[in-house]
Amino acid sequence: MVQLRLASCGGDPPEWLLLELQGELESRDGAGLAGRLLGDLHFTRQGTPVLLVGHHILYGKVVCLEKPLAVLAKAGGAAGEEPPPAPGHYVAKALVKKKLLFKTRPKPIITNLPKKA
Repeated sequence: MVQLRLASCGGDPPEWLLLELQGELESRDGAGLAGRLLGDLHFTRQGTPVLLVGHHILYGKVVCLEKPLAVLAKAGGAAGEEPPPAPGHYVAKALVKKKLLFKTRPKPIITNLPKKA
């Protein structure tokens, strides 16, 4: 069994949200999505998450995770730090207790409809 020693990074770690999408997300030019803007995330007054991706809109819901997740980083990861960190020491950077679940098909956003002649 591996034993890990956890410490928080100055007070309570922040809470992050997990984003779950059904299907695939591809860019138009075929390049990766790392470092790119995915879309705009909004919440209705009732608390329903709404994700705008390009010309599509997705409606989701907030789901509490059965088991919370922790985002960890090795303690003392800075180069040249003295003394070197002991093995098995990690710092909790964030906690993930909820996720935004988008499981329905995206709906196209249509702004202009042609008028019948």
